[in-house]
Amino acid sequence: MPTEEEGSTPTPKFDYTSPFFLGPQDRPGDFITPVRLTQNNYEEWSNAVRLALRARRKYVFVDGTIKAPVPPCTEDDWLTLHSMIISWLLNVISPDVKQTLSHYEDPRRLWNDLKERFALVDGPKIHQVKTDLAKCVQTRGMAVGTYYAKLQNLWDELNNYEPLIRCKCGKCTCDVLGQHEKRRESEHLHQFLMGIYSDFFGSTRSQLLTQPDLPTLNRAYKQMVQEERVRGIVQTQEEKPEVMGFAVRTEGKGAGRGIKQDKSGLQCSYCKFSGHDVTACFELHGYPDWWGDRPSLGIKGAGHSRSNTSGLPSNPGVSRGRSMAKAHAAVAAEPAGKTLQQGESSGGQSTPLPGFTPEQWSSLVSLFGNSLPTNDRMAGPSLEEADWNG
Repeated sequence: MPTEEEGSTPTPKFDYTSPFFLGPQDRPGDFITPVRLTQNNYEEWSNAVRLALRARRKYVFVDGTIKAPVPPCTEDDWLTLHSMIISWLLNVISPDVKQTLSHYEDPRRLWNDLKERFALVDGPKIHQVKTDLAKCVQTRGMAVGTYYAKLQNLWDELNNYEPLIRCKCGKCTCDVLGQHEKRRESEHLHQFLMGIYSDFFGSTRSQLLTQPDLPTLNRAYKQMVQEERVRGIVQTQEEKPEVMGFAVRTEGKGAGRGIKQDKSGLQCSYCKFSGHDVTACFELHGYPDWWGDRPSLGIKGAGHSRSNTSGLPSNPGVSRGRSMAKAHAAVAAEPAGKTLQQGESSGGQSTPLPGFTPEQWSSLVSLFGNSLPTNDRMAGPSLEEADWNG
């Protein structure tokens, strides 16, 4: 029968809050960060590794805070810890850099050697970061979030070289750190507002700067994002199609695609010809401009008819649908003012738009006055006409 000591769980040597503690989840093959050290990304890599080691309470072995084993840590425990940390560091170093490294037993020595080899001198780097901050502006097509992210990356990089001043004596009662944090916050706010796109956010920036108490950086960012969303909604609502096309049901002779009307039984009471009625008689209402020099029917000598003076043979078999399409194209190409004058000069007998009676056209003129829209955006084949292209 097991005794109480045999059945109890052994007490761990180190508390889990101790930096010397290694749990079952800590393994030499772990990748503590996805960022790998290359020839030119030391700042990014060192920041990522620093955060990962602090999360595991192991950064104290790298920065020199703990330089020797402290009881109950033995020499074997010390070697185990060092080997684990060195394995973590080597796992996040690229192969081309790793092959230039020698064998290390101390993680602090490895950390310092990498810093000396790849870290840039603070002076030129600080100057470069501040130059990038001065040039960082929001362009016309850049979102506010993208612009803010670029600034935030530069601020974080500069903070690595110029950290906030902290009290080291432990006797300060004037909150020096809080004052420096407030001043840096104000600098970031002004840098953010200076680079914002003025054409879109100039008025919002003026409202923020004229307040008695300057807003925080987060509040200013929120205001700009809200303004950006409002502008996007308004712009979407104002976007309307500029071209309107519609078809007019006409009584012309053209044979439309898909819609045909048998007019073989129609006979004009004026010219006595079949195929149309008196409402579409050219002899009565006048020949359109597209008729050209082709001869008229000639039975009653309408005043609008034209004689064939070109010497070209007439072609009575020309498709009326294609001719009517030319008439529509001619009407659409002329400005509204000219079309209106033509309609009025004909004594109300013809209208600029086919399919409209003189009374309908007069109502349309009285509704719009002399400022009718141009017809170049209202041109299109009628429901009974053939396609203009063929």
